[in-house]
Amino acid sequence: MISLYLSGQFKKISGITSIDSEMKAYEKANKLKYQTKDSPDHVHLEIKEKANQYFRNYNPKRRNIALILKSLSLVVLTGASYFSLLNAHSFILLAFSYLAFGFFFLILGINIGHDAAHNCVTGYKKIDNIIFQLIFGLQGLSGYVWRLRHNFSHHIFPNIYDNDSDLELSKLILLSPHAKKMYIHKYQHFYVPFMYMLFSLSWIYYVDFAMLFKKQHGNLKLSKIPTLELFKLIIIKASYLLVFLIIPAMVTQLPVLSIAMAYLIMNFIVSLFLAFTFYISHHVLETKYAEAKLDNSLINSSWIRHQIVTTTDFSTESKLANYIFGGFNLHVAHHIFPEISHIHYPALTKIIKKTLEDHDLHWYKSFSFFEGVVSHLSLLKKTGSGEFEQEEELIVA
Repeated sequence: MISLYLSGQFKKISGITSIDSEMKAYEKANKLKYQTKDSPDHVHLEIKEKANQYFRNYNPKRRNIALILKSLSLVVLTGASYFSLLNAHSFILLAFSYLAFGFFFLILGINIGHDAAHNCVTGYKKIDNIIFQLIFGLQGLSGYVWRLRHNFSHHIFPNIYDNDSDLELSKLILLSPHAKKMYIHKYQHFYVPFMYMLFSLSWIYYVDFAMLFKKQHGNLKLSKIPTLELFKLIIIKASYLLVFLIIPAMVTQLPVLSIAMAYLIMNFIVSLFLAFTFYISHHVLETKYAEAKLDNSLINSSWIRHQIVTTTDFSTESKLANYIFGGFNLHVAHHIFPEISHIHYPALTKIIKKTLEDHDLHWYKSFSFFEGVVSHLSLLKKTGSGEFEQEEELIVA
């Protein structure tokens, strides 16, 4: 069990143990299971033991101070860019300020909001939930269904068709070679980047609503959405419009059309950046995909191996990347330790890589951000044309 110092006292958190208990509940429901948790050479156990040693030698105050300073810096940058937006006297300054505001707010969400969704900012679920809901809500997003899909579907069965909710994009986008292929997918590597530019707008104005009324989310079946969540959704959307459009239109002296154009430009650029950040972590040529072919299916892999071979890292040695991406660039560590703050991922990544190297296992893959973008586009091309072939099947009946 990994111990972290949170909010002035020691609390025990095990990212794997928590996911295990959730995993069992959903495995029982859809009868999809991993062969084992650990690999035959006990890599999982060794990684946990080394991680425990790391935390025993780690000064917990460093983590708290680092996370507080990072959070404050992102809040200040977000606030400063919004202040600049409200005081813009030219379209160029307005567009630049909108872009900076959208970018820093997004980074705040990727770093602190994402950590809070996994209850690893303060360690107190109620406080972390408030942080998560506030950051996501002010960006126009309902966190209710997103966290269910992210924590209890994607993290448990990454890249498994019909089980990983993250594979459920538009029918125009084919990621898994196991999904149904249409003729238009042959050209998806050309048109998908343009669809990615609409990522945030589509999620804010359509997907959020659709998700609340959708019953099946990967391996999850939602029976009923609480009335409170529907009410919160209305408040969230109204607050978003107020912050991003109404207040700027009321405060600045610029035409409403200029504000609308700057708002759209911000969304196009930030959405493209966000989409590639998400998808190069799991959807590149180097990752593996699987399909649950029968009701009683067995994943032909250990849990630890599957998490690693379906996930990739990027820009692992860059301090700037670690600051910006908040764990998405060190995503393997996040999938093995989902309830550990991203502040620890650089150290945990070294432990994971060294352990795999010691056992001569070549599961781990990493590249630069731009190499990841190229690999993702190559995946879209090969999957769309039917040329993408897996080296092995990860699911056996």
